[in-house]
Amino acid sequence: MKSYFIETYDLNKWYKEVMALNKLTIKIDRGIVGLLGPNGAGKSTFLNIATAQLRQSSGEIYIEGQEVWNNPDILKNIGFCPEQEKLFEWMTGRKFVRELAQISGIPREVANQAAIEVIQLVGLKDAMDRPISGYSKGMRQRIKIAQAIVHDPQILFLDEPLQSTDPIVRRELVTLIQKLGREYGKDILISSHILHEVERVTSNILLVYAGRAIAQGNLSEIRDLMDKFPHTIRIKTKKRKELAQILFDYDYIISIELDHLSDDYMKVRTKKPDDFYQMITKIAIESKIDITEIDSPDANLESVFSYLTRKW
Repeated sequence: MKSYFIETYDLNKWYKEVMALNKLTIKIDRGIVGLLGPNGAGKSTFLNIATAQLRQSSGEIYIEGQEVWNNPDILKNIGFCPEQEKLFEWMTGRKFVRELAQISGIPREVANQAAIEVIQLVGLKDAMDRPISGYSKGMRQRIKIAQAIVHDPQILFLDEPLQSTDPIVRRELVTLIQKLGREYGKDILISSHILHEVERVTSNILLVYAGRAIAQGNLSEIRDLMDKFPHTIRIKTKKRKELAQILFDYDYIISIELDHLSDDYMKVRTKKPDDFYQMITKIAIESKIDITEIDSPDANLESVFSYLTRKW
């Protein structure tokens, strides 16, 4: 029987007249999973419910087969890195992590050593005795991850951990998250509203929109769902007029546009991209049309979300 670390059934959350989660039913595999959606999609609400900081309005949520609300046993096995920056600014990094270690149930006499070890793991040992008020954005994200893992939980919930970090810090955080998942065997759900950020961490994703799950699976499988929508494909060839005449004979070609700023480029709109890519090579060989470039702006990861949310 397949093991999921999160399961929900018709999970709802209302804030007065606003529905943050709408009959959310999902099963999330173990490993590192990306929770993707625009701001306001319900990601933070879901994470707050999963970590028992909020209670759902109705429906069910299970972590490792157990209900979350009012369940200390399962909560001991969960670590949470929140999006909010409300840290104890006057504390040093070590004191902050040490205090939260004790709150998590680690005995006072070993909490300090546990804090030092995780702070070293996240790369902040040299700054652990400095006040958090002087930490950069990247350092703050690291210290939040440190407090989330100090009690050695199996499950980590990371809410927008890469947000507003510079490229170097982002790369380092991605490496750290992958290490926690692959070397330390943590099950991690990482939320983001930026698709390419999560792609760096994992190819297993869950897309949410307006409080609903709209797609789930491997990134390549999610991309396959795009095939139901028309694609624009850009082609470079010296014989674009000859190619256009041939393409017009195919019923799945919606439109063809010649680029007026260049003599070599054309744009083809098709409702069957897979069929098109299989066909274009055959045409190029049989008609002796030299195609030097072919790409699709609609095949990038940023387009996946806009395609899948159109019906909503």
